[in-house]
Amino acid sequence: MLSDSLRNLISTKAKMECAETAVLLASTHIKHLNEHIEGSKSLTLNEIDSIVDYLAGCLTITLDNPVQNLEFLRVRLCEGQNFTNVDELSYIKKSSCTFPRAGRLNLTGQALFYASVAVKQDDTALRVVLSEAQAKQLDHLNVLRSHQVSETDLYLRIIGIWDQVRRNEKPYYLNQDTFDYYTEARKYMAKKFSRELLVAYELTDRFFADILSREGSERLYQVTSALSNVFLTEKCDGVLYSSVKAKGEPVVALKPQVVDDKLAHQFATEVFIEKSFGYEFYQFKTLAKTSTIGRKSGKLEW
Repeated sequence: MLSDSLRNLISTKAKMECAETAVLLASTHIKHLNEHIEGSKSLTLNEIDSIVDYLAGCLTITLDNPVQNLEFLRVRLCEGQNFTNVDELSYIKKSSCTFPRAGRLNLTGQALFYASVAVKQDDTALRVVLSEAQAKQLDHLNVLRSHQVSETDLYLRIIGIWDQVRRNEKPYYLNQDTFDYYTEARKYMAKKFSRELLVAYELTDRFFADILSREGSERLYQVTSALSNVFLTEKCDGVLYSSVKAKGEPVVALKPQVVDDKLAHQFATEVFIEKSFGYEFYQFKTLAKTSTIGRKSGKLEW
């Protein structure tokens, strides 16, 4: 059963939006952003912000449907020796106006917690996060495993979910009730929206899913990092999107305060890459594991 607030939001958008204008603007804006990414057109950062603000602010709908009990893997290359404190494996604690550089979803100077989502009871999430870190043969890496604190809710923007709902392809990391709720929401959108307006929303969702799963570049990050200003609102804890190398596998970018308030770090491991076959396929060994992580100090005991 959809909430009254969601029904009202969809109904209001159906009345307020001019369908023909919306689909034309969505198509044109996406074309211009793609041209900027490819280098055949140059947009200023203000122009990019304005376009992204329109697409994400006007042609997307966010459901206040939280998730629980998630687990995450985050990795960092270690040179010579293992890290000694969990802060070194978590999000960047000391940022500046120039560090970190703009990335997949973070603006320049903005720290986010990037991680894979561990759902399957195998090494999928580890291989995904290794591929996201572009791990190479003979690399030594430390992997931090964290879990969502019980009885907490994570509010995530799930990029590409509407396309999956349209194709009735439930991603394995979503439970059936959550997917059914998204399905009912899209049915209501299809009922209230004109065909052109629905296309504008689906086009925008497809574009965001596309660019967030592309190989990184400075021009791409100028566009994708602009999404932070729109997506990472006070009510949103982070963004869930597809891995670049392991298409369809879930990765997240979480806000630092969310990590502090809603995640608990379980343990860290040392992983050695014996062979890298491409995409997310690796042959690796786990060489060490922490016995404890200091509750207050964050000290890693190997």
